[in-house]
Amino acid sequence: MPLIVASQGRCSDPSEVIAVAKQYGLLLLDDKNIRAARALAARLVGGDVASDEAFVSAQHAAGAAIFGFFEGGEISALLAAFAVNAKGLALLQRGVFDAVDIDLSTIAPPGETPAAYYGWGFAAATHDGGRAVVKASAQIHRQLYWATPTFARAVTADGLRALTAIGFRPTNSADKNLLWIPANTFVPSR
Repeated sequence: MPLIVASQGRCSDPSEVIAVAKQYGLLLLDDKNIRAARALAARLVGGDVASDEAFVSAQHAAGAAIFGFFEGGEISALLAAFAVNAKGLALLQRGVFDAVDIDLSTIAPPGETPAAYYGWGFAAATHDGGRAVVKASAQIHRQLYWATPTFARAVTADGLRALTAIGFRPTNSADKNLLWIPANTFVPSR
């Protein structure tokens, strides 16, 4: 059964996210590699970035939230995204979702139908890594989360360009960096 039909646009199975990400060369990270990926993000993005423990905890809470792209045996790109529950959606809509000090009770656990999907962050040190992260992000939304609103925060000019290129638009929330793709009510074509 195609993933697009299995999830009905509200994916609650981490294995489906893993399968789509893998199509673009992104691998689910273990705790050690999560720390390396977080360090890459901190170096490339600058500013406030969630702690190693927050990244690891989010991965464990979501089941499939932190992915890496490897080149020459090293992580060259990171994709961090997860489904959120109604509490998380309400915080996103009000523009007060704290992306640095993640409240784990806002993450929809495996098996729970999500209220929204949140692109927590991505960073890439190489062109190939960046391309893989952007393509995987777009396809995860298109195949697995099309029936939920999908949010992401642009913190760099490159991030803003990448997000708008795959369909994100500004929200009306207090957070001026928050972008979204509204939920669709129709089954999209592949």
